[in-house]
Amino acid sequence: MTIGQVAKAAGVSTSLIRFYESSGILPRAGRRNGIRDYDASVIEQLKVLRFYRAAGVSIESLVSMASAEPRARAQNRHEIVMRRIDELDNFIDEARAMKQRLRGLLDCKCNGNKRKCVIFRA
Repeated sequence: MTIGQVAKAAGVSTSLIRFYESSGILPRAGRRNGIRDYDASVIEQLKVLRFYRAAGVSIESLVSMASAEPRARAQNRHEIVMRRIDELDNFIDEARAMKQRLRGLLDCKCNGNKRKCVIFRA
């Protein structure tokens, strides 16, 4: 398959495929007559990578997953996913706190008195 065919089937851009190859996330494709020639299995790999990126897994983490020895990949993947879950939990906690501050602002009855205003008490 050509890079264009793979990109279309996986729902990604050709430049992303090239980037993943140059980063070591995807193995470099073989070439036929100077044109990249992909096995259909790369489509599944790209869909998995798209899933991880949609979940906010960093490029650096994807490189780490791809470079791990086959026996260590499952453990590496587990650690990366657990770390991302922790990051999301922290983000959610921070977002809830921001929301509470903004709700407090909506409820503020300071009438221009800075001493009573939630903005200046924070």
